[in-house]
Amino acid sequence: MLYTITAFSDRGETLLDDTFDASSDAEARQEGIRRLKEADLEHRGARVTRSGQLIHFERAYLPRLVPTEKTS
Repeated sequence: MLYTITAFSDRGETLLDDTFDASSDAEARQEGIRRLKEADLEHRGARVTRSGQLIHFERAYLPRLVPTEKTS
């Protein structure tokens, strides 16, 4: 089966967008995590999908937003 792996920066930019074959969802999840580690993207927002079905999802750790000062 064909799977897609996508990883994102904290700003939503695509850092990795690739496809690969795996024989099962479990194998695809392990392969996706391995590819993320290999690309040093394991703590970024990422997902592995098959035909639109979510197989693995990792939430991005977004920086804390600090309000800007108002200027008059």
